[in-house]
Amino acid sequence: MREFLTSLIKQLKEMRVFHRVGKLFDVANEYKPNQIFFPVGIDIFDHAMDGGVREGELIIVSGPTGQGKTTFLQNLTVNYHKLEVPTIWFTYEMDPWYLKEKFVDMGQDKHLLTYAPTDDLEGKLQFIEDRIIEGNEDYLTKIVFIDHLHYLIPLDNSMSSNVSLAVGGIVRELKRMAIRTKSIIFLVAHTKKIYQDEKLDLSSIRDSSLIVQEADYVFLVERLKKEEKKQGRLSEALEAETTHWTNNSKIELAKNRRTGMMVYRVFEVINNRFIYENTGTIKKLSKPKREDKVHSSSKERR
Repeated sequence: MREFLTSLIKQLKEMRVFHRVGKLFDVANEYKPNQIFFPVGIDIFDHAMDGGVREGELIIVSGPTGQGKTTFLQNLTVNYHKLEVPTIWFTYEMDPWYLKEKFVDMGQDKHLLTYAPTDDLEGKLQFIEDRIIEGNEDYLTKIVFIDHLHYLIPLDNSMSSNVSLAVGGIVRELKRMAIRTKSIIFLVAHTKKIYQDEKLDLSSIRDSSLIVQEADYVFLVERLKKEEKKQGRLSEALEAETTHWTNNSKIELAKNRRTGMMVYRVFEVINNRFIYENTGTIKKLSKPKREDKVHSSSKERR
């Protein structure tokens, strides 16, 4: 009986043109990632990401409203331009004119290697994928910026029952889209309201923990505050605390699927350009030798 079953299995295998199960090490070779990486142009982040971002990756950029998420991505756009890597923008929050004007303020002109759809933006995933494919075919736009996630959520009542699950589904499809189109997608996602003493972290991202789960990397953007105390008007014994914003922004790599290294850098923002000010390391999950290398590459500009 055993010989009969063995013979039957062998015959069935031979009848199959394509095997649907194989040894893991053989199957893995079919999924070997492209070794080409695209540096973001900021040394500590590139080092933590093992050189830069790669095809098929989804990068979330999050932070409170008005604290520099779009500006950070514009800085990356300029960095890619210097590397002669074209990019494409899907700008929902501001129209292309004002996005262009911000680039002009940063010293850029019509030679900037960034592109945008010529037709009206639609908040549909198929529209985005079609334009990504077209941009890549016509202009080699490997890097994609989408600003921002919540414009892709339908406003009808179909999403009201479980917004979190719907948002997670959109982000998962964008991840698959990056893989299908062999592109790199940077996606802006807002945070919930951050209160005075609350720390910005991954749990601050609005609507769904699935956003973080689907991302390969998460950057958190936060404008720094300067706390000052002054005497209250009613009594000299009472002190009221007031907040003054500085021109410094902290960019934190808060999730890193590739190496596990979480680092941050503080920038001074001048004319919308992020200037290195200080470097720090929040947490590293790598070998000590690599950890020392990060410290040795850190530079402070005072």
